[in-house]
Amino acid sequence: MKTTVNFKQPDAAENIEMPGIRMTVILSTECSGGKLTIIEDEVNVGAGSPTYTCNREDKVILVNEGKFMISANGEQYLAEKGCNIFIPKGTMHNFKNVGTVTGKLLITLTPGGHEHFLKDLSQSVKVFGQNYEVMNNVARKYDVVMA
Repeated sequence: MKTTVNFKQPDAAENIEMPGIRMTVILSTECSGGKLTIIEDEVNVGAGSPTYTCNREDKVILVNEGKFMISANGEQYLAEKGCNIFIPKGTMHNFKNVGTVTGKLLITLTPGGHEHFLKDLSQSVKVFGQNYEVMNNVARKYDVVMA
């Protein structure tokens, strides 16, 4: 069995922009052979994700800096540096930076591929703004359901 090792310098990472969030793809699905994706989110104070459900990927969120309110399946978790949460596929969730400084999250998704959804979503937001109908159409292509 042949294995492939992938090494990437930090300046080679891809960035994805959404309102209030700068995402850096630390490990792409292509580099992991489809097994996982790792993304670092820098989240401005008051910013966060929409509420949505990933039906393909399990997700682990690790708080590296700041203070976040993470909602999953109707429960809310106040998460500070060092906290992590496992969100199984099929779970409605979101996060918001409720702290006083820019926060950082390290997000691991398995299997990989979620960065393709985020890239397409980012492009649609740049063109159409945060239009729910357009965002939901993009999401459906990746088996993601926006709430």
